[in-house]
Amino acid sequence: MCSIAGILNLGPIARDAVARMNRAQRHRGPDDQGVASCTFPNGEIHLGNTRLAIIDTSIAGHQPMNDPHTGNWITYNGETYNFKDLRHELGNSFTSNSDTEVVLRAYGRWGVDAFRRLRGMFALAIWDDHKQTLVLARDPLGIKPLYYYVADNQFIFASEVRALLASGLVARKLSAAGVDSYLATGSVEAPLTIVEGVKQLLPGHCLQVNSKLELRDVEFAMPRPASFEGNRDDAVTRLRSELEESVRLHLVSDVPLGVFLSGGMDSSALVALLTRVSDQRPKTFSVVFDEAAYTEAPFSRAVAERFNTDHSEIHLTEERLLEILPGAINAIDQPTMDGINTFVVSSAVKRKGITVALSGLGGDELFAGYPSFRRALRFSARSPSSKRVMRAAAGIGKRALNGSVQRQKFWQLMSSAGGPAETYRISRQLFSSDFIFEMTGRAVRHESRNGHGHDSDVVNAISGLEMRGYMTNTLLRDTDAMSMAHSLEVRVPFVDTRVVDVALSLPGKWKLGEGPKPLLADVMSDLLPRDFMRRPKMGFTLPFEKWIRGKLRDEIAAVLEDERRLSLVGLKSETVKKTWRRFLQAPNSVGWSRPWAIYVLVKWCEGNGVS
Repeated sequence: MCSIAGILNLGPIARDAVARMNRAQRHRGPDDQGVASCTFPNGEIHLGNTRLAIIDTSIAGHQPMNDPHTGNWITYNGETYNFKDLRHELGNSFTSNSDTEVVLRAYGRWGVDAFRRLRGMFALAIWDDHKQTLVLARDPLGIKPLYYYVADNQFIFASEVRALLASGLVARKLSAAGVDSYLATGSVEAPLTIVEGVKQLLPGHCLQVNSKLELRDVEFAMPRPASFEGNRDDAVTRLRSELEESVRLHLVSDVPLGVFLSGGMDSSALVALLTRVSDQRPKTFSVVFDEAAYTEAPFSRAVAERFNTDHSEIHLTEERLLEILPGAINAIDQPTMDGINTFVVSSAVKRKGITVALSGLGGDELFAGYPSFRRALRFSARSPSSKRVMRAAAGIGKRALNGSVQRQKFWQLMSSAGGPAETYRISRQLFSSDFIFEMTGRAVRHESRNGHGHDSDVVNAISGLEMRGYMTNTLLRDTDAMSMAHSLEVRVPFVDTRVVDVALSLPGKWKLGEGPKPLLADVMSDLLPRDFMRRPKMGFTLPFEKWIRGKLRDEIAAVLEDERRLSLVGLKSETVKKTWRRFLQAPNSVGWSRPWAIYVLVKWCEGNGVS
């Protein structure tokens, strides 16, 4: 795991700028760093890398890496779990045992088609010496981030937005569209970012930049599985096989490895699968709270005991959160309403000497674990006549009620067309368009969304939307930033192209039924008790509502009640103060995430000098 950075066509000062980006990302790769520069008839290319050594920890894995056969260079962030198979297929002599060299040679053999062959997570840049073209690529499911900035005589890229800012070549100007996107969903949706002019490469896309800084963006991969041929029992068998294979591949490492164990279905299934494919005693880690309504400690302990793991608990209190909050906010690469929990567990895991951790992230998206799935089915099943009646009722309801956010969402859903994309957008909405307009004075335009080509199957359509939306823009991005802040690599075996292909090929109706995620429950039925798998979903959430009204209150109020600080990010203080007062008076009517999201936005912008 590494960080990458680079500049195309700027001149002599570019090497120093790349070195600054390396220093800004050193937490992502403390074991080694390097800068490589090449000149060509029309300019220069400068590539940077900082390395967290995981596969082939020797100096042979140093980056940026050159292929002497082609003259190509690579700076690579990620893990290719099938690199040994690819290495055998390529058949050439190799100078290292790293997956980086295999990816570089694969590009030399197959060009951009090589990216379709990589099974893993990656964000990379290759300088194609023959074509004098810079090639950027990002894994199909968006596990690893990659950002870029284009100006008149420069193309700059990096693993973090903050690294681009550290180059000194990107203006610290707030993106109005990025702010609106953040307020709408609690994170900035790709390809937007919070900084004006900085874009994020979309998952499964390849960006080719020639020496004239002409850009060509090509989608090289997107799961489009054919319908599954077989019955539900066949599907359970196939899923079990693919999940076990994915977990086995994700264990490839030359450094110590652990598992995040929340006690929920997905992390518990991950631990169970790990014990099936490895003889090693798993090291598991859980965050626990004093607040009984939030902690899953009894369940994580039960799983740890059942599978005889080496289990550690991280006890988090309000006082401890106040201590770590500045560091956690500083670790956020873009504003997000989520991620603090990952920062806490990553810090504790790294202190135990672990460099790689597995996470159950992705199970809810693949196996219909969110309310959005059932909600979309309910609203899509309405007849045309009932939709007309509901829209009329919604018009009256919205005028008559100024109630809680949930009630407002209900009336929005009632007045919508009821399609998967609109239902998903409203379900995931943080602030409504009307409220964003009230806060910023800007009208918000919603982009149309597509899933993975399953619009006729509502459940699979929502899976695609969840993966392209909340999973990629919030969960994966936050997991990457918060874990890499501690030089910890997090791997996500559920977010694997083969597993995703199989899951999306199955009829959506198989994923809903009695209890949460019944299909996953059947896959794990011989390893985890039925009553354990059927308990209500809790979610890995900190007790923020209680804490924000308690010892965090003064810290949040100092931001939300300061007109000057709010104006720097373009927010109207009276509207923000109204939200804060409503939360304090009736927290269920607003929810903790809304004042918290505004607080994080302001603190992030202040900390990074962006306005």
